[in-house]
Amino acid sequence: MSASKQITWRKFVVYLSGLALIGLADPWWPTFGVGCVLVALAWAIRVWAFGHLEKNQTLVTTGPYAHTRNPAYLGSFLALMGVGLAAGNYASWQGRLVWGFSLVLVVGFLAVYLPRKFRREYPRLQALFGEQLDLHASHVPDFLPRIRPWRSGDDRRFSWQRVGENHEWPWGLILTVVLVLIWTAPAWSPFQFGQG
Repeated sequence: MSASKQITWRKFVVYLSGLALIGLADPWWPTFGVGCVLVALAWAIRVWAFGHLEKNQTLVTTGPYAHTRNPAYLGSFLALMGVGLAAGNYASWQGRLVWGFSLVLVVGFLAVYLPRKFRREYPRLQALFGEQLDLHASHVPDFLPRIRPWRSGDDRRFSWQRVGENHEWPWGLILTVVLVLIWTAPAWSPFQFGQG
């Protein structure tokens, strides 16, 4: 089994957290709708990113990479925010509990997951792309995007083929299923404790 397919304790915690968020979901249609919009935006950003990316072959500076050096992580962060917002509400203690748990996940993403990924990936990228990476880093922020794109001079265009090669398509289906499960959780989940 490859390293990327192995279930580590980190992956186990992530999957368990996702299941808990879905099982405890107490959605309210206005915030559920806003959460769905955030999730759709997140996936659009990820598709846009992977439509430009040729991993470990070319340093990509076009498309979303002209705004942030990590658009896929930005998309994942927005998806987490959207799912968390969709799963809870302010009117019930269970909905507030879900939002509190979602906040813990968001803080964990920003304080633990991202720094760990950056520590592992940047030395590898530095070894591959050297001065190109330094130039990109001097113009484009790490995570939060700049509004105006940096013009690197690269003319790379978006490719639907690259989206498929980067295996992004299943994430749209997975996110849709997660949102459906959240919306229907009050009808099927054994972890529903009523209102109040």
